[in-house]
Amino acid sequence: MMISSLALCAALLAQDAKAQPVPSSRSFRFVYSAAIPEVAAGAKQARLWIPVPVDTPDQKITKLMVTASLGGQSASGASSTAGSIMAPTPDKLADSAREGIRFTVRDIKGGTGRSVCIETAGVPFSAELSFDVERHETKGGGKASPAELEELRQADMMIPLDGKVAAIAASLTTDPDPRATVRTLYEHTLERMKYDKPEGDKGWGRGDAEWACDAKFGNCTDFHSYFMGLARKKGIPARFEMGFSIPGGAEKELKVGGYHCWAYAWVEGHGWLPVDISEADRNPAKAEYFFGTLDADRVTMTGGRDLTLEPSPAEGVLNFFIYPYGEVDGKKLDNVTRAFKRINP
Repeated sequence: MMISSLALCAALLAQDAKAQPVPSSRSFRFVYSAAIPEVAAGAKQARLWIPVPVDTPDQKITKLMVTASLGGQSASGASSTAGSIMAPTPDKLADSAREGIRFTVRDIKGGTGRSVCIETAGVPFSAELSFDVERHETKGGGKASPAELEELRQADMMIPLDGKVAAIAASLTTDPDPRATVRTLYEHTLERMKYDKPEGDKGWGRGDAEWACDAKFGNCTDFHSYFMGLARKKGIPARFEMGFSIPGGAEKELKVGGYHCWAYAWVEGHGWLPVDISEADRNPAKAEYFFGTLDADRVTMTGGRDLTLEPSPAEGVLNFFIYPYGEVDGKKLDNVTRAFKRINP
């Protein structure tokens, strides 16, 4: 009888594996490219910040390399000179200065992840960060200190806990059980919000929870900021991660599109419970899956909101950090270019 039961269990698991082709883990190399292609004549300093991922319970990052090459549309006619830094793991990536290029690597304050600031003496340059990723499907869990949990119950600049967010949270009847409350907020957000990024509308994509209350649409940033505001107002710690969705397929190299983000809510007895509500909206058949599970088709770059980088950019605290940030002589640039790709082993 035991053998029959084991055989039945194995058959059911096999059927479930066929029904859910999402791999439990995957490996790839990620390439993050950015550039300041043009600098005005007479500039003294050009700086570019890019995010550097770190290990999490869901991913392992190895074989990091950051390279920078001088050149571009410059009045000085700079020659193409390369500098680079390498490390086996994120924590080993360190400062360097060579060939007219300075690399400054620091932990992000107010969140998770690291940043590298690449600096030149006022000439344009391109930069590339590449690293290996081993990523796992996750159902969350883990631990958090009382201080961390208390901090993640508080407001952020774009996620206030008064006004419209507070009013909507107060209107929602929730269960004393925290997991049931998170489920209610997940389903409410999924029902209320629509994934949409209309051209010409500048409101979406900032993760402004108050704006989302009225707009009822947006991208992943807006979905999860709205959800996090409701959760925090209900006394549930919630945190934010940004990264990229990684395409599958057998092709050796594939372009990766824009950023993606998701959230975690703290459930006592379980730990961090992941949710990807915008993906659930885009793929309703997986709405149940994305409550409590994240697939392996992603990489986390940074976590948190209201982030402080070192050296500090002129803009000061950043709402979030995923795309390259550039400035010349202390003024933010709008012409920074970016591109991303994944490479299969």
